[in-house]
Amino acid sequence: MIDKADPVCFTKSEESAKMELRQMIYFKELSECLNLPAAARALYITPQALSKSMRVLAREFDTEIFYRDQGKLRLTTFGQALLSEVTVLLSQINAMEDRLKDIASQENNHLRVACSHGILQGHFNSVFTAFKAQHPEIEIEFLELPDVFAEQMVEQEDCDLGLSINLPNKPEMFETTVLQHYQLCAVVHPDHPLARQKTTTLKQCSQYPLITKNRIFKIWQAVEQCALRQQLHLSYALSSPNEIAWKELVLSNQGVGIGTTYYRRDDQPDELPVIPFTEKELTWDICLIRRRDHYCSHSASLLIEALKQAQDPELC
Repeated sequence: MIDKADPVCFTKSEESAKMELRQMIYFKELSECLNLPAAARALYITPQALSKSMRVLAREFDTEIFYRDQGKLRLTTFGQALLSEVTVLLSQINAMEDRLKDIASQENNHLRVACSHGILQGHFNSVFTAFKAQHPEIEIEFLELPDVFAEQMVEQEDCDLGLSINLPNKPEMFETTVLQHYQLCAVVHPDHPLARQKTTTLKQCSQYPLITKNRIFKIWQAVEQCALRQQLHLSYALSSPNEIAWKELVLSNQGVGIGTTYYRRDDQPDELPVIPFTEKELTWDICLIRRRDHYCSHSASLLIEALKQAQDPELC
């Protein structure tokens, strides 16, 4: 028999409300221990708050959930059915939370980085190696692509970050940090007329066939834009990403190669003379790019900080 005077007897007097997850958790705890003060302590709430929550729950279903039998709290038949349903539902919710946490962990610990061709062959390879040693839980997937495609992968949010060449073609879409600056250079055969010069200009080089990358590389874009400003006509012996063919043509003295000193090492001097261009716009700057509205995970923030620490101090 229900004791209506007992303060833990849950009647139908409170306003009806939709059952909340919190109420389900409260109900399950009280159903398992059948002791109001003990359940309240386990839930870190007051007995009064727990009692009120259960009264609201009873009101929602318009039936009693608990009753007292000889001073002991019991579940009604409906309460037993509710406990069965709530137990299954809470189990499913817990399983869902575990699955989502796994997905979030994988997402936060997996980064896709688009890199322009060649960047990983130089200084930044050691930067990534040190970062992975410090953060073994973070998996980095590298996509090495021509400059324009690397930029597009970040723009389309197929990659979290990018290391690209020169400023993006759509600068307003990106957060951009210039990490290292390199001047473009003419690379020639030792017998070439330009070989003994300390510097050169694009106008001087335009007298000879040029050997360079094609239009999906920022080298080609920089050279073409500079020529357009100077109203120069350029002819190409080769416009291709094929670096082997590029070097063979230079070695056979069939033109002027356009390159950068990023790959040169002091302990392995190149046999080909390298003459810097004097035009300031003829650059090969390594830039860290991130789309402005792309979600930046904690792992991405750590990598961004590591890359910025590798920035040339003169560019800070």
